[in-house]
Amino acid sequence: MKSFIMSQSLGLVSRSIIVCGLLALPLAAQGDISVSYGMGEATSKTRLEACTIAENLALKDALVNYNEKQYTSIDQLVCVDTQDNAYCNMIKEIDSSTAGTIRSVIDRDRKVEDKSCFIKVKVEVESAVQLPASVDSKRFYVEGDQIELDVKVGSPLYLHIFNLHEKGVDLIFPNRYNSETLIDDRFTFPSDGVQVTANTGGKKESKETLLFLFTKQRQYIDPQIQLDQIKQLLESIPVSEKRLVRHNIVIRSI
Repeated sequence: MKSFIMSQSLGLVSRSIIVCGLLALPLAAQGDISVSYGMGEATSKTRLEACTIAENLALKDALVNYNEKQYTSIDQLVCVDTQDNAYCNMIKEIDSSTAGTIRSVIDRDRKVEDKSCFIKVKVEVESAVQLPASVDSKRFYVEGDQIELDVKVGSPLYLHIFNLHEKGVDLIFPNRYNSETLIDDRFTFPSDGVQVTANTGGKKESKETLLFLFTKQRQYIDPQIQLDQIKQLLESIPVSEKRLVRHNIVIRSI
């Protein structure tokens, strides 16, 4: 899906790269303890192995459910559904990897049959202490509009911007026009001399998701990174060392 075009004019010659994007908002209160619920089911070679996997899935589900509470219903509506909701589910899991951590399991209900195991958990979730960063942008665009995102940080942080869509993911910052990822105050995307033009790619309406990853430490990320690799990357960075801001935008044809 091609939703907007980034280009830089060099005299009379215009070089451009195609990217796509969408938006969501920062998370809720910092350091709070909340109750959340999750379910997991698995079948494996042994009951013990099945229940181990089922509990891990239940804890992950509890984090996803906790994270969803941090967003308003309007943010949820922009998620693009594909077959079996795979795209939406992947975004929720990526968000949840930065939402918080399981503090304790309050209650657990387990049902076992043959080599299958089903587990329901009630847990305490401690929300992540968020790094001082925010992103501001319009939510709706008309095809041909110039897209601009205003990024602010309260201390020097490294920034990467990913564009998630149903066909995969694009790393849109850093890019060929700006390779420096350290942000020390305020940053406008795209940078001076570069334009991002809203484009629906021939559709009546385009919806996508931009993920802004702020980290304390410099990250070296392959520009060809895949969606499952982003999830693995985010899970590898300690919660206290990162902040993820999701932004969803809707682009409509004229």
